[in-house]
Amino acid sequence: MNVMKSLAVLAAAGITSLLAARAGAAESQPSRTVEQSSWTTFQVRPDPALRDPLERRGRAVFQARCNLCHGDFPKDVGPGVPPMAGTQALQAKYKGSKPALLEQRTDLTPQTVAFFVRHGTGFMPFFRPTEVSDDDLAALGAYLSRKRR
Repeated sequence: MNVMKSLAVLAAAGITSLLAARAGAAESQPSRTVEQSSWTTFQVRPDPALRDPLERRGRAVFQARCNLCHGDFPKDVGPGVPPMAGTQALQAKYKGSKPALLEQRTDLTPQTVAFFVRHGTGFMPFFRPTEVSDDDLAALGAYLSRKRR
């Protein structure tokens, strides 16, 4: 029994040190582009209206990380497909005084976006720099606070 317990402790320590080493390596690496990020597993269609590379990167970050909760309601929701929780929450909160879709808002600042991404609110979780890098967060803030033409 003591041998099994010791093996479990050693295995946990090995996993912990592996995760710590991996996190340290990720922090020491230069920022990745959206295309290099491990969470980008789909093709983002370019938006020709976005000329600023930072805003284009921000749109890709939004599509990959935020759209699932804060996107537009799907037209053909099938059984078991959850609604856009973030969009619904903002729709209920603002009751039409502000757009529920973050991509349509004109009152967001990069600082506001960064605050809610890093701290979360209500049911929205916070995101660590290892989940949304500071560079991606800056791009997301630039995209959501961009001037509409």
